[in-house]
Amino acid sequence: MNEEDTKREESGTSPQLPALRQPAELVPVKLPEKHQRFYDKLREKIEAFIRDKGVNETAASYILLAPDLFVLLARLMLDKRVSVQAKAVAGVAVAYFIAPVDFIPEVIVGGLGLLDDVILAVYALRRILVDVDEAVVREHWNGQDDLLSVITKVVKSADDLVGKKIVKKLEETLFRKK
Repeated sequence: MNEEDTKREESGTSPQLPALRQPAELVPVKLPEKHQRFYDKLREKIEAFIRDKGVNETAASYILLAPDLFVLLARLMLDKRVSVQAKAVAGVAVAYFIAPVDFIPEVIVGGLGLLDDVILAVYALRRILVDVDEAVVREHWNGQDDLLSVITKVVKSADDLVGKKIVKKLEETLFRKK
């Protein structure tokens, strides 16, 4: 390990994780009414699951990212400033959210099944941020926390949330070699 790697490790950053910056002033984005209703229904459904099942606070904080990440990815797919390749990545993540079959199916485990969706969405965003200006991505973010902090937190916790095997399968799904 060289000196630069040691400094990164001590500071908690890694070449695979986005660099954390001070959050810029976020501009609230107003959703069209149809999208807002979908977002609100999804969030209410997730909150009800968390209350009813007594999901622990840590898992709940990750599950509650699902609506914000879904809306962000859907918005990026519609933004003319986003490249076709980045839109395709966002499309894969959106499709994974709505697909009835995935690595942790919501039909079987309820809201906990959103954990793999959240992780795939975050990995998709990491890939999208390589090609798309960060300001464009942040413009579409509705979440309460800084987007890059959210990405870093999820990436660092992914193995603990769903296990290394599932994380590896999610990465293979998104970063498949053609």
